Amino acid sequence: MAARENRANNSPNVVADPGDERFLALVNRLDSPDYSCSLHISGNSGKGWTPVEPISSLPPGVDKCYGPEVAIDPRGRIHFLFLGLAGDGNLPVGVYLTSSTDRGRTFSPPRRILEGVSFGARMAVDPTQGEQGRIHVVWLRAGEPPGLGSLGSSDNPIMAMYSDDGGATFSEPVRVSDPERKRVVAPTLALGPDQAVHVGYYDLGDDARDYQGLDGPVWEGTWELVLNSSFDGGTRFGPATVVEPEVVPHERVMVIFTMPPAALAVGNDRVCMAWTDAREGDADVLARCSADRGRSWAKAVRVNDDPAASGPWQYLPRLGISPGGRIDAVFYDRRDDPQNLNNDVSYAYSADGGLTFSPRLKLTTTGSSSSLIGQQYAVPSAGDRYDFGFRVALLSRQDDVFTAWADTHLSAPGTMAQDIIATTVDPPEAGSEWPVRGRILGAAVLAVIAVTVWLRRRRSTDPWPPPTETAEVAA
Repeated sequence: MAARENRANNSPNVVADPGDERFLALVNRLDSPDYSCSLHISGNSGKGWTPVEPISSLPPGVDKCYGPEVAIDPRGRIHFLFLGLAGDGNLPVGVYLTSSTDRGRTFSPPRRILEGVSFGARMAVDPTQGEQGRIHVVWLRAGEPPGLGSLGSSDNPIMAMYSDDGGATFSEPVRVSDPERKRVVAPTLALGPDQAVHVGYYDLGDDARDYQGLDGPVWEGTWELVLNSSFDGGTRFGPATVVEPEVVPHERVMVIFTMPPAALAVGNDRVCMAWTDAREGDADVLARCSADRGRSWAKAVRVNDDPAASGPWQYLPRLGISPGGRIDAVFYDRRDDPQNLNNDVSYAYSADGGLTFSPRLKLTTTGSSSSLIGQQYAVPSAGDRYDFGFRVALLSRQDDVFTAWADTHLSAPGTMAQDIIATTVDPPEAGSEWPVRGRILGAAVLAVIAVTVWLRRRRSTDPWPPPTETAEVAA
């Protein structure tokens, strides 16, 4: 049992094969007992999962895999991206890419696509550009090695590049963030139609306390949430549009590794962003949407439907937009715990372009997660909090929603064990209430992903799953 007690799995992300939406790939980060990466695949829309090994051996000079990303191109190739760490100080030494042409059976040797100190690398594939699709990568480029939990005073911009040959070569990197914005952090990436590339991030403004990892309370001022967009496939980016000028932070953040980015989702010309905001005195999930590709934005709306200023947190949102235009939101929710410590996961949706959101559907029906289980970081900016990761996974499909999150309801107090739990949600028809059609498909949770360490200890002996079926995986 000791091995599982030290496994901290979090920050999942899931993608679908653009040519066969039943085939999914899901990555997550491991923070304990040491930094590492995990990848699972499904051939039946997430009903069953098989673990795969994208890295047979780490590249020379790399001691750990961190912050994995996954994408699938139009030919069905799986692309796995990660940050390489080295030494006791976990210094980033480059961003690496490896790919599989056989549904994850084998992967190419990892190849370094970025040198130097980089953080927050994100990846997505535009399947409409060329036969192989265009792989987009964005990241924060540090001008100098960082201090403990901090970024230096040099220029640390957000950058972007792309590949049209399956990751063999990449374009010359271009700057995304505006030069006058000196404290930009936490990039997020989403692609739209007609070669649109949208990159969101926070501008911390005068908040040197979080940016430099200094001691002190939660920042008393505000940040800006901004979006830079390219409409020529990532060749150049226009000036930033301010999505939200007064983001009120609710906690201290570790900007260089674990600061959660805002949620960003694109569907046709609609662009939506969501973030955690404490303007009402506690942490709420707020969202804004644009109907004109991010040029103008509707007013901010509150996604969580508990009473305002009631105390418990709602935070770490993820957004998705279905092919039919439904906007899905998933977030951690502590409304059922008067002590504001235990996390549930809630789902809500919008059928009117993000102007209003439905009442929440509680997804965690088998027990709440203690927020006091996980990795802690001994730096001033982290305070005494436990890291639940920087995102949940969300895949908005035409008829349902797949989501996965970090969960500790199976974990013993005093451990660091975080599991990845998944479920599928069947949203109600527009205008209907949850009791009519809204339901969690399967059981309370589809724990086939749950506890990544168990999956890695048990290798399936079934034949390799073709795209239409998956070997049964059990804890």
